[in-house]
Amino acid sequence: MLTIGLDVGGTGARAALARDGVIIATTSTDRPTRIGSGGVDAANAVAVLTPLVRELVTGRPAPIDAVGAGLTGFALLGDELRVRLPQALAEAAGTPVVVLCSDMLTSYAGALGLRGGAVVAAGTGAVALGSDWLGAWHRVDGWGYLLGDIGGGSWLGRAGMQAALRASDGRPGGSPVLLAALTERYGDPIALVRDLAGRDDRAGVMAGFVPAIAAAAQSGDPVAAGLLAEAGTQLATSALAALPPGAPREIAYTGNLFQAGPALWDAFATTVTAGATLREPGGSAVDGALRLAQGAAEDALPPNAPLHLTRPSTASPR
Repeated sequence: MLTIGLDVGGTGARAALARDGVIIATTSTDRPTRIGSGGVDAANAVAVLTPLVRELVTGRPAPIDAVGAGLTGFALLGDELRVRLPQALAEAAGTPVVVLCSDMLTSYAGALGLRGGAVVAAGTGAVALGSDWLGAWHRVDGWGYLLGDIGGGSWLGRAGMQAALRASDGRPGGSPVLLAALTERYGDPIALVRDLAGRDDRAGVMAGFVPAIAAAAQSGDPVAAGLLAEAGTQLATSALAALPPGAPREIAYTGNLFQAGPALWDAFATTVTAGATLREPGGSAVDGALRLAQGAAEDALPPNAPLHLTRPSTASPR
């Protein structure tokens, strides 16, 4: 069986070709897809992704059985893209079986496999997805940096910046170490606040302060260490909350934030293992897209899965 998996973000995409689940070719692009932004451009997404698929299938005499694609901002995709992108991917790959879903679902399938449990993803944002693999699905958080993404990079970076500003004010709970890091990195705190107010990428700017928090914690700053520990606890709480009743109590994780330091990891692992089994991630979002593609080709996807599926027998979304 030949399958193609795509991991698609707003600033690029990765793609892989697998034979019987084993990756045999990969490709990628840094060209912006503009998927997940306020103005999703169907034509641009098609133009970016179809060359990746064509590159993978060139010179392959065997037919492709299915394509799976996980997209950042899947919930924002309009009807035009939900129609045009599967058609374009199907034509490029020479297969009628195409799965579109959020990158959270491909991260779940990559980290945990095609089985029940929960996966928490932590990068700039934070979201957890759980399932019993029998039809029950539960998403926790992923509400964005203004109201949610608790424990994620933007949340943690903002908390670190707030601790720095408390130190600048002379209020309790501040961190002079973080204030020094903020001043060195961004200059005058007043200028940072003014700059953040007018930026569209403020979540990413705040998440960019996480390495400074990690470095401060490593140097012995108790405020920074406490913030990392709180982030780890919050991420674990979201993961546990994502487990539907009756689901296997197994939790995996994915995302760069888990590399922020032992304070975050220890708090996360301690909280998770108090109520579930913690699993090492088994693969990436691309691996998850390939697994979902194979599941679609074998008609082995679980009921009520949050995805859009086209196949010859239905040619309609699931």
